[in-house]
Order: sequence, then C-alpha cells, then structure tokens
Amino acid sequence: MSNSLIKFHEPYLTGNEETYIKDVFERKQFYGNGYYTQRCQVLISEKISVENVLLTDSCTSALEISALLLREWNKEQEIILPSYTFSSTAAAFARAGFKIIFAEINPQTMMIDIEDAKNKITTQTVAIVVVHYGGFGANAALFKELCDDNSIYLIEDAAQAFGCVEGDHCLGTIGDLGCYSFHETKNLHAGLSGTLVINNDKFIDRAAHIWERGTNRQEVLKGLADKYSWVEIGGSFYPTELQAAFLCAQLESFDMNFAERKEIFFGYYDFFINNNIADFYYPKISDNFQTNFHAFWVVFASSEECNYVRLKLVDNKISAYIGYVPLHSSKVGINMGYAPEDLMITEEYAQRILRLPMHNNMNKDESTYIAKSIIKYIKEYRK
Repeated sequence: MSNSLIKFHEPYLTGNEETYIKDVFERKQFYGNGYYTQRCQVLISEKISVENVLLTDSCTSALEISALLLREWNKEQEIILPSYTFSSTAAAFARAGFKIIFAEINPQTMMIDIEDAKNKITTQTVAIVVVHYGGFGANAALFKELCDDNSIYLIEDAAQAFGCVEGDHCLGTIGDLGCYSFHETKNLHAGLSGTLVINNDKFIDRAAHIWERGTNRQEVLKGLADKYSWVEIGGSFYPTELQAAFLCAQLESFDMNFAERKEIFFGYYDFFINNNIADFYYPKISDNFQTNFHAFWVVFASSEECNYVRLKLVDNKISAYIGYVPLHSSKVGINMGYAPEDLMITEEYAQRILRLPMHNNMNKDESTYIAKSIIKYIKEYRK
C-alpha cells in the first residue's frame, strides 16, 4: 500500500457534466425549472418508481417544504425525530415553529428507535421523521404502520439513501414525503441539490406552490389558471439549470457509481466478517434490503477505543471521522431545554462511531487495508 493519503471523501465525476453545462448556455435558460430540471425529475421518478418529485436546491429545502406542508399556524405542533442526525433535519421544522421532540437511537443501527418514538407520540404530534443513515434504512415500513395507527405523517430524511431499497420499495417512497440529498458528499451530486418526493396525493399541488415561491405559476403555465398569484407561504427552493445539468450527468451514471462503490464497500465488509472481534460492529447486509453503499461505519467498545483507533489511522494517512454530534446536546438543543443526559444512548454511541473513507476514487485493496489496520489497532488497544 502506498504512503499517499487516503481521503475520507472525494466528489464523484462522470466526465459528462461539462458537456451538459455547455448545453445550458446553448439553451439560454439558467434560473431553473427548465429542460435539465425536468430531465432530472424524470430520471429520479424512473429510478424510484414514483411520479411526483420536485428537484430542489438542497435536501434542506426539501425538508423545509415538508415542514411548510404540515404546518398549521394556529396550532401547537410537535415533530419527533432522532437527535443523531444533521442539523437540517431539526432546523427545517424548528424554523416553521414546530416543537422538536428528540428520540433515542437503536445502537445497532444508529437510527431512530421505534419504541422510544412510539412513547413520545402525543395529541400534538404531527409527524415522525426517520433518518436513513449511511445508506441503510430505519425500517420505514414499520414506522409507516406506527404513523398510520396514530393518524400522523411519516417523513423520510433519505439524504444518504437515494437508490436504497427496503423490501419492494425505494427508501424515500414509503413515507408521506421523502427528501434526498445530492450534495457533493453524496454518491451522486450537483455540488448542492436535492429532491422532494411526494407520496401522499393531498400534498401534490401545495408542494408545487411552495416550491414555486408560494405561487400558482405552474397552473398558469399549464393554462389551468389565468392569474398569477400568491397562494402559499413558499420560498426559492429549486436549483439553477447549471446545477440540474451537472446532476443529470450523475443520475445517468447511477449503475456505474453503484458497482464501483459496492466493490469498495465489500473490501471492508469481507475483511470484518472474516475476522470477527468482540464488541465491535458495522452495518450488516440483509436479504430484504439493498444498500446504495453510501458509507461504511464502525462502532467500538468505548469512546476511548474509538479515539485511539482514529488517531492511529490519521497517523497512517487514513482520514476517518466521527459521526454527528447529537443535536439534543448541541448549543441549540440546550437552548430548547434539552440536556446531554436526556438521551444517554445517543450520547454514548455518538462517541463510539467512526466513519471510514468511502468514495469512487478508492479501490477494494485500500478499503481492505483500512479494515485490516482497524483490527490491528483494536488488538493493540485491548492488550
């Protein structure tokens, strides 16, 4: 193995991005919702087998549209979501005036624990937001049953899960609304972009209004309305055609991206599964779930062991990082009235997880080398 740095992430490129961006200049429509936006929406719809998708400028925007769709401004409303997630998951709903109710994670998956979420449902609960972590799923079908039983909505934060399949359904298509990210750090990207998936028919028209800055522009363009007016509280939520053109090239390359990432993923997976070690775990492959191979993460026996291995990897030019800092114990979470001890499982396991390098410019030999190094360092620490 060479002595060059193994980076945690490098953005994926297909080679066609520049060609499509040049075509935007030929078409001379730049601001958005043009040819490439519509082409991306078709490609996404075909991939996930759902008709109603809106390309957004980020996953954050998709979450913010979701929040506006659910908000009833004359009521006190609560949203249940995991503390172990990126800030946007909570911020999108907090900005819309929802009370944020943080739930524990299941330490085997690092995703929201269904029993804790169930126990936190009240008469003011409007929805549960599940966050699919690292290219794996939070068991959305079970959460949909729970939400249906309690007459509340299910939102899927599927930022890391485009192309993942649970049973017969793509993640992001099981809840009432699904949100994807096409940020530079994701498998496919536009530098920055995202998508809102509308699976509940009652939200289709309103979502388009909110996406179009709160106006009925789409109805006017289709000849269904003769006046252009403000009908919703909306925002500027869709990307430029330059971003959409970039993303179009990426979406067309999904199968190649998937195959390359699968090879790298199994460099880790095969070594770990054939070199079993106690009190150490990582994402497991199952028959009823297809990952998109977005990430590879490992959980150690203690935060001290995790930090020891991380520093050893850094010393050997391998970039590995901790996961999320829990939102409930962040500055904003404390200001909301939470304390670190309110979610002790989340607090503990957030300090024991390590995200490993995972990008298309790696190869299987490198991921196997990293896995071998991790086992070596664990054994060193436990002597």
